Amino acid sequence: MSVVDPVEVKEKLDAVGCGFCLAKWTQVTMHLGTGINHSCHHVKAHPIDLNDLANNPNVLHNTGFKKNIRKQMLNNERPTECNYCWRIEDNTGMTSDRIWKSRDPFSWPHYETIKNLNGNEDFYPTYVEVSFSNVCNFMCGYCGPAFSSKWNDEIKRHGPYLFEGSNWRYNKPDEYQKQIPEREHNPYIEAFWKWFPEAVKHMHTFRITGGEPLMSKHTNKVIDHLLNNPQPNLEFSINSNACPPGNLWKQFVDKIKMLENKKCIKQFILFVSAEGVGAQQEYNRFGMDWDMFTRNVEYYLDNTKGVCSFMSAFNILSIPSFYNFLQYVANLKNKYYRKEFQRTLVDIPYVKSPQFLDAKISTYDLVKEYLYPCVPFMKENNFSQREIQKMERIVKDLDVRNSSPTEFHKEAVQGRRMFYEWIQQYDERRGTNFVKTFPEMNKFLKDCRECMI
Repeated sequence: MSVVDPVEVKEKLDAVGCGFCLAKWTQVTMHLGTGINHSCHHVKAHPIDLNDLANNPNVLHNTGFKKNIRKQMLNNERPTECNYCWRIEDNTGMTSDRIWKSRDPFSWPHYETIKNLNGNEDFYPTYVEVSFSNVCNFMCGYCGPAFSSKWNDEIKRHGPYLFEGSNWRYNKPDEYQKQIPEREHNPYIEAFWKWFPEAVKHMHTFRITGGEPLMSKHTNKVIDHLLNNPQPNLEFSINSNACPPGNLWKQFVDKIKMLENKKCIKQFILFVSAEGVGAQQEYNRFGMDWDMFTRNVEYYLDNTKGVCSFMSAFNILSIPSFYNFLQYVANLKNKYYRKEFQRTLVDIPYVKSPQFLDAKISTYDLVKEYLYPCVPFMKENNFSQREIQKMERIVKDLDVRNSSPTEFHKEAVQGRRMFYEWIQQYDERRGTNFVKTFPEMNKFLKDCRECMI
C-alpha cells in the first residue's frame, strides 16, 4: 500500500463527516478480564453487554454503544468522547490521531467500504488489542486494580487513595468492574476463543496487552494457535514490562524465534512500557529493575528479528528524564539499525487519567527546561516524522495551556492539589521518596503544596 498524505486523509474523512474516524470500525481494544472495550486510547472504555455477547461473539468489538458513535460520525457529528482529537485539530493545527489512525495500513484500505455503511453492521476489526487479565508484577503510577493484580493487592491492604475536600477516591475497587481471575470461568474469554479463529483471518495486526501478558496462560495459547495455524500476513505484537518473573523472558524470546523461523507470521513487534530512565523510571513504574529491563530489551533484539517499540505513557512524572530516555532509545536505534526498517521505535501516548498525572498540570519552567530540547534532539537522531510529530504535539498542547493560564487555571490547580496529596500517600505506602528521586521537581512540588492553602 502506498503512503497516503495526511492532508488528503483529512479531506476525505471530512467529506464523509466532520467527526468521521475509521478507527471506530477497524480498531478495538478488549479488556476481557473486566469485559470492557474501546476503539481508541483517548476515550473511556465501555462495557461489553453479556446478553448480546451470548448470541454473537462479534459483540466483543461491535457493541451497541460503539454502533451509536459510528452513526454519529456518519451523520456529520463530532462525538464528545473524541474531544482530545478535536482539541488538537482546533487549537494546534497538528495532525490528530483521528487522521493517523485512519491513515494506518490497517484502516485506510477500508475507507471506501466503511463510508458507505450505516453504522449498524458488524465489522471484523483489522487492528485488535486484547488483554486477558490484570495479572502483573508492576504497580505503575497511572495504572490501577483493573489492569494490575499488584495494584489490586495494595488497595486491599491500604484502601483507596484519599483526597482532602473531595469525595473522590483514587482506585477504589467499586470504580471498576470486578476482575475475573484467570483460573475462573470467564464468558468474555470463552467468546474470544469462539471468535478468534475466524477473526484473525481478517486482521492486519493482533496485539496482546495486559496486565503483564507473559504471565497469562492465554498468551501462550495464542502463540500455539499461530504455530499450528500460520497467518503469514499477520503483524503479531505483545506488550510487556520486560521484567517478568523467573524464566518467562527467555521462554518468550524462544517462542518468538520459532514463529519467525517457521514464517507463521509476517512480523513480530514487542511493545515495551517505558518513559524514563533509572531510579525515576523505577519510581514511576513501581516494581521495575532498570538494569534487568535494559538487559532483557537487548536480549530480545539480539535473538530475534523483531521490532522493539517503546510505549511511553507520557505523564507528569515522565518530564524530568524524558530527554534522557530519548537518548537511550537513540543509542538502541544506532546499535540495531537495519537498512530495511527501523528495529527500535518510540510511541508517546498521552496519559489523561488520573488527572493529577496528566502533564497539563506541569508548570512552564518544567516544559521549557526538559521538553523543549526533545524535538530538536529527535530531529538530529534518526527518529521518524511520526515519532517527532507526537512529541511536537504534546509540547504544543502544553504550550497552549501555559499561554492561557486563566482558561486552564482551575483544572491545573485541582490537579496539582491532588498530585501533592497522592505523592504523600504513594511514598508512605511504597517506601519511596519523591523529593530524593525527582530533585528537578522539588519546586513543582512546592507549587502543588501551595495549592492546598
